[in-house]
Amino acid sequence: MDEVLVLAKLSASGFAVEHRRVDSIPALESALGERHWDIVISDYVLPDCDGLDVLSVVRRMQPDLPFILVSGGIGEAVAVDAMRAGAQDYLLKQNLLRLGAVVERELTKSATARALRAERQKLRESELRLHSILATLEDIIWSIELPSQRLVYLNPSAESIYGVSAEAFLRGEVDWLEMVHPDDRERMLRSLKEATTSGSLTTEYRVVRPDGEVRWILDRARVVFNEHGARIRLDGIARDVTQQRSSEAKLRQAAHFDVLTGLPNRILLNERLQKAIDAAIDTDAMMAVVFIDLDRFKIVNDSMGHDAGDELLRVLARRLSQRVRASDTVARLGGDEFVVLLPEIRQPQDAQAVCEQMLAAMAPPVSIRNHDIHCTGSMGVAVFPRDGRDVATLLRHADAAMYRAKQAGRNTICFHEPDQNPASGVLRLEAELHTALAQQQFELHFQPQVDLLNGRRIIGFEALVRWRHPERGLVSPLDFIPLAEETGLIVPLGEWVLRQACAQGRAWAERFDPDLRIAVNVSARQFVGSDVVRTVSRELERSGLSPRNLELELTESMLMHNVAQTVKRLGDLKRLGVALAIDDFGTGYSSLAYLRRFPIDLLKIDASFVRDIGHDPDDAAICACILAMADALRIDAVAEGIETEDQLAFLRDQGCRIGQGYLFGRPVPAEQATALLARGAA
Repeated sequence: MDEVLVLAKLSASGFAVEHRRVDSIPALESALGERHWDIVISDYVLPDCDGLDVLSVVRRMQPDLPFILVSGGIGEAVAVDAMRAGAQDYLLKQNLLRLGAVVERELTKSATARALRAERQKLRESELRLHSILATLEDIIWSIELPSQRLVYLNPSAESIYGVSAEAFLRGEVDWLEMVHPDDRERMLRSLKEATTSGSLTTEYRVVRPDGEVRWILDRARVVFNEHGARIRLDGIARDVTQQRSSEAKLRQAAHFDVLTGLPNRILLNERLQKAIDAAIDTDAMMAVVFIDLDRFKIVNDSMGHDAGDELLRVLARRLSQRVRASDTVARLGGDEFVVLLPEIRQPQDAQAVCEQMLAAMAPPVSIRNHDIHCTGSMGVAVFPRDGRDVATLLRHADAAMYRAKQAGRNTICFHEPDQNPASGVLRLEAELHTALAQQQFELHFQPQVDLLNGRRIIGFEALVRWRHPERGLVSPLDFIPLAEETGLIVPLGEWVLRQACAQGRAWAERFDPDLRIAVNVSARQFVGSDVVRTVSRELERSGLSPRNLELELTESMLMHNVAQTVKRLGDLKRLGVALAIDDFGTGYSSLAYLRRFPIDLLKIDASFVRDIGHDPDDAAICACILAMADALRIDAVAEGIETEDQLAFLRDQGCRIGQGYLFGRPVPAEQATALLARGAA
């Protein structure tokens, strides 16, 4: 082959040629081993071999490399053999006019083939990765063909949840629908049918495994359409939510019943009291609330210890429960305080009779550790509708009547009387609240929130309002927040808190940490009765604080007021870019079903559950359940009220990332909080 002639033809065709000339098999192998070449142009006759030998080496070392045979004259049979062996073309030395076009064609074909092979390889690797990922997922990934509803894909996770292999389902050996709990089967069929028209599916149901175990499944799916708009497939993800369901049930129990006595707690009492009020209004009936405080209970606790006090509370709780009607409710508010709800009484004297029976039940001594303990109770009674027409008023008046019973010598019963109502004091406090707002007597204190898993690094603060009264000093929020809620002053007060917190948050973010978050409590009045979205947007713009630095804390009961409206309002707030937290979680509804509908970023575990996790298995279990629920929802959890290293260790072991409490710092003014940030850790 005339090397000079070939190179000239290629140059004339516009190719910039970088080449190597070899004339032996070893030299060829060396060249092919060094790099990837674009094309091989070979003579048929070589010193120690022929063109077919060269082609064999090329195909062995670089199978996809284009090969063109150029020779002065070989038989047609040899040319055919070369083409069969993988040569791309054959040219005569005497006629190289086609050389440029042939090389151009083969280079294009080679590049296209390489790109196609690369894409196929990427596709194979992608499929392998996908199958590997799907095989390791705990969730079930499934796909059914439409309209036949034939199962066409199921990942291996099915076996761990259903107790039956994916292959058995796919081969049709097991009917998936037969495994659905009989009570859920019709609803599941209806959901599948609706999904084919609505385009999506979200449902919960139970399955019964071959071993009899029942599992709760959360299933989500979407319809897949082809290019013509026809429904061809339903693809879904199924998750085992049995543990979450169990956790939710435990939380619901813990949220509504007192752990020590088993009696309804404040949350459940308020619910039943509201229902009793509604029923009394509908039937024009009367009802009563009895507030009971044990006399000299503190002496028992101090002299015999808390265990003895707890036993006394349990015994008296049983005695009180045995002396009331089936329709009545005996609840424990906490400490040594009980409340009894007496619905549907005919006259106040009926409440008097029940109270006398309860006093009689408390009279016999309680034997604890070979000691006979005498414990009486002071009882205050408020009657609906005479003494109040809402939950808060009735409880407040019954409480006031109980204090009058204490003053009257204990172990007695007092009914609420209009002249004992401290209305003038309330009116005075309300007027002072107005003045406090006008004269800026309020101030913010900040309690640090820390990263429990990263050296207690401060990652945020909760802003808490304090009232510095010119005469009484710092007034407890417990004394003025309820009144502010009742009078509506909580709205302007809440706006002031938000404004100050945003301004302080901006200053800290600029000086210390651009990710530092400020948590602000939102009251029910603000959330339901005012344009909270516009207010938050305005204060963010005014302060210059980034929305990602602001966290709004809302209570469970507030969110459950009107779920549809709540979902919309929370969505509007999320679109601003702020974080949303449920405060005091576990003391209210604690419903996983509702939580999935709310765009929540954090759950704050109520301090009442954290306080006793070191020695109360129930509270420890509740905390673990809440953390498991948060993990299932892929949101953060914040433990409030951490005071000891033991509590911290438990929460860390359970995977809790964020903590707040006296162990890291009490609420302090901005100056002291700034000093904490400067030190870098709480």
